[in-house]
Amino acid sequence: MVVRVRVESVKRRLLAWTADSLILVGLCGLLVWAWGLSEGALYQYVQRVQFARDVAGDGAGAETQVTPAPPPRLDLAPSIGGESRSSRPLLPSLHKLFTRDPQLIGELDAPEVGLSVMIRDGVDDATLRRAAGHLPSSALPGESGNFVLLGHRDTFFRPLRDIHRGDPLRIRTKNGQFTYVVDSFEVTEPESVKFDSDPTPSATLVTCFPFTYIGSAPRRFVVHARLTAAAK
Repeated sequence: MVVRVRVESVKRRLLAWTADSLILVGLCGLLVWAWGLSEGALYQYVQRVQFARDVAGDGAGAETQVTPAPPPRLDLAPSIGGESRSSRPLLPSLHKLFTRDPQLIGELDAPEVGLSVMIRDGVDDATLRRAAGHLPSSALPGESGNFVLLGHRDTFFRPLRDIHRGDPLRIRTKNGQFTYVVDSFEVTEPESVKFDSDPTPSATLVTCFPFTYIGSAPRRFVVHARLTAAAK
């Protein structure tokens, strides 16, 4: 009888410890998720303010050139789906979030779907957590060729699920404002994503699909647009 009571007591303690551990792990996961969202929101706010000052001429000594990013990883796998597989520090250097980013290119607005996001040069995980990422090997806004942007489907590029043909995409940089109009969009496999090499000024936006998928989304949602207006 005594042995049985002791065994039952050990079982109860083990179950209580397991339950407490699972709750702690869940809370840690929520904190990491919340920090990821707040990091992106903070970056967007600070860079939007800095960019507005620069465009208005208040950013004396502001960088006017985009520093080339490291060569991008060209497999468009889960890095643009909202789920990062690479290891990274939990807390980035906070001072970098409050200073002007030399990699900042400009701002993308799609007013018809309520999309507004700052654009950063690069497609690495750190960039895509904070902004829409410009593929460094592609053209810059207004240039001949294809201007390619990548973004997470569960944060900045989520509004693309409501995009339609004919919707404007407005991109503002320190060199002017450029308006693209959506020609088409498609759902495709990651390995089938191809970027138009035609010299005609165009833009391509890429994110993962389905938008409501839990985990690493298996397909890609690609928006194709053409340049219709440019104002310096």
